[in-house]
Amino acid sequence: MSTSSRAARAALGVGANSENETRFIASEKFIHWSTALLFVILLGTGAILYIPALTPLVGDRAILVEVHIYAGFLVLLPLSLAFLYTPAASPLRSRLRELSRWGGVERQWTRHLPRLDGPVTGRFNAGQKLNGAFSLAALVAMLATGLVMGLYIPLPIYARQGATFVHDLGFYLMGLVFVGHLLMVAKHRGSLSSMAFRIGKGTHTAALEQDETQV
Repeated sequence: MSTSSRAARAALGVGANSENETRFIASEKFIHWSTALLFVILLGTGAILYIPALTPLVGDRAILVEVHIYAGFLVLLPLSLAFLYTPAASPLRSRLRELSRWGGVERQWTRHLPRLDGPVTGRFNAGQKLNGAFSLAALVAMLATGLVMGLYIPLPIYARQGATFVHDLGFYLMGLVFVGHLLMVAKHRGSLSSMAFRIGKGTHTAALEQDETQV
């Protein structure tokens, strides 16, 4: 194995003696892809509802509204179920907690911006952890503001206007972050291979050697 491959494995938190250890376990992949699917549905339906020029793309706007609402209720369900119904000491819980860890290495990583080549600890760099924190907070905010906008809740008019403003702003911000995420995936295809559902041995090692960085 080349020196660069060893460095990549170290950056991903995979030890030299764990050749077949996977970067993402099956439950992590399920949470990622199910949440991603619901997010894409939300982004697509939200764009059509928000941008008048896209309205002719759908025949029944009411159905689109229903799809958007149900997807909004479901988007946080996979992650919520993972925390509610898995033991605190389970591999999934410990892996998910990695995203919330922030220390000196992460602060050092931010000082390398905008080159995005700072030090990495474990499976995620500081940028990925920031992306995870932003995405979770934004989804919660979008759900809360969507409830104010879509349900009859006796609130002052300024509260409804504020919820609409935050919802619209969140749409733009999350759209930009999503596009940036796709660009990083296209640049670092090895991370996409690590997140894909695969059968057989050696696929994780091949993915690591294909790409030395994380998305």
